[in-house]
Amino acid sequence: MSKEAGLLKISEIAEKGSVLPSTIRHYTDLGLLQYAATTDGGHRLYHEQETLTQLARIKRLAARGLSLPDIKAELTGKGKKRILVVDDEQEVCELVNDALKDRHPFDIRIVHDGFSAGRILADFIPDLVILDLMLPGLDGFHVCRQIRADQMLLGAKILAVTGYDTPENTRKILDAGADKLLTKPLDTRELLKAVEELLNITMTVRAV
Repeated sequence: MSKEAGLLKISEIAEKGSVLPSTIRHYTDLGLLQYAATTDGGHRLYHEQETLTQLARIKRLAARGLSLPDIKAELTGKGKKRILVVDDEQEVCELVNDALKDRHPFDIRIVHDGFSAGRILADFIPDLVILDLMLPGLDGFHVCRQIRADQMLLGAKILAVTGYDTPENTRKILDAGADKLLTKPLDTRELLKAVEELLNITMTVRAV
């Protein structure tokens, strides 16, 4: 097929992504990048924004020291699911950690304020953020908007939690980009169900 609007050739996407064309070919052959179509001559064509976002993720994971096989596992969901818990209540953090640990290959990080969340987000690249609304410093609404504005975090799910589930707060956090809201005190069964739904996984049931 001929070149379509919004699709770029390997040389074009390589220039925009600041990599060599051979890198694009290599990543595509490895399954790290996906092409959208081909020209009549058989040349691959790529969606610009999707490919640049994926390239950015690959670069960030490589900067963390991951090998290409490990990066592929991360990007295809076969690696550990990364969960960032952002809550200033230690009891809530312990409840979430205890509820989730040993039920799935999770990598769980915990921070207690919005500023710390902002610092860890870019390096950790979470699959799920469990986010309290009322945080010291930057509140959960601000953190939620920050996540949704970051191209690196496009795939992250946001599970908001709050003890102040007023209609206004519910509307504000969903408008800011949260995928779901749970009220405090957290019900463990509701938490597990929400995590399974948002991450599209099935967790291990612990023996009683």
